[in-house]
Amino acid sequence: MTKVITTNRDVLDHFSRVAASYNDIRTTDLEPILFITDKLNGLQKIEAADIGCGAGRYCLKLFRHLENLHLTCVDFNESMLKVTSDCLRAAGITNFRTIKSLAESVPLADQSMDCIFSFNAIHHFDFVRFMDEMSRVLRDGGRIFIYTRLRSQNARNIWGRHFPLFLEKESRLHELWEMEEMTKLIDSLVVESIKKFKYWRNSTLSRLINQARNSHYSTFSLYRKDEFQAALRGFCENILNNFSSPDKVGWFDENILLVVRKSGG
Repeated sequence: MTKVITTNRDVLDHFSRVAASYNDIRTTDLEPILFITDKLNGLQKIEAADIGCGAGRYCLKLFRHLENLHLTCVDFNESMLKVTSDCLRAAGITNFRTIKSLAESVPLADQSMDCIFSFNAIHHFDFVRFMDEMSRVLRDGGRIFIYTRLRSQNARNIWGRHFPLFLEKESRLHELWEMEEMTKLIDSLVVESIKKFKYWRNSTLSRLINQARNSHYSTFSLYRKDEFQAALRGFCENILNNFSSPDKVGWFDENILLVVRKSGG
């Protein structure tokens, strides 16, 4: 998902560059959507916001699985918001609006939302300020759904294990205990549940190279050009040395879904 708050111009520019192709180079997981659908079962109407919506790939899945959803799509990148709008309208969806905004100061009314979604974007936010702001806009009993990968999970995927400097460059991710402790700083919020996901992925070296070159993760935009080229060469060597075939590269990706409820409901 795209960056919502940053002081790094290179990263902001990165999301503008990749907006048009972003949905093609990223993997969109259905499992968290199904979990969310089950959690929200029974609500007659759902007023929600997707913060850091990026190019709208998870927005589209939410609409396909949640009836009576009205979604506010929030991002700080205008290019991403345009792709989101085009994507949803092409699917015949009109029950949404887009807002360009920082995650920590969203122009939404107090207690106006039933739930908040954030998919693969929380590491771009100031966590405590974001959670405090979401507590303001949530109705009592409303939920925040945060889908993300942890630092330790990042270390076990194909990039963390085999792409040089990837872990050193990606310093923005949290561990679960850190998010739990920071959530406790907001009196009105309580962790309701934690769901872990583990996915077996298959790819080829050529596709992985393409994903890295097209900044599949924003982490790649944190490399200098010379660093990235050297790291990419090292990555290719590592894959060739650790897998029997460059056309059969397999690994596990891991994510968590943190569900936080606002007290009072």
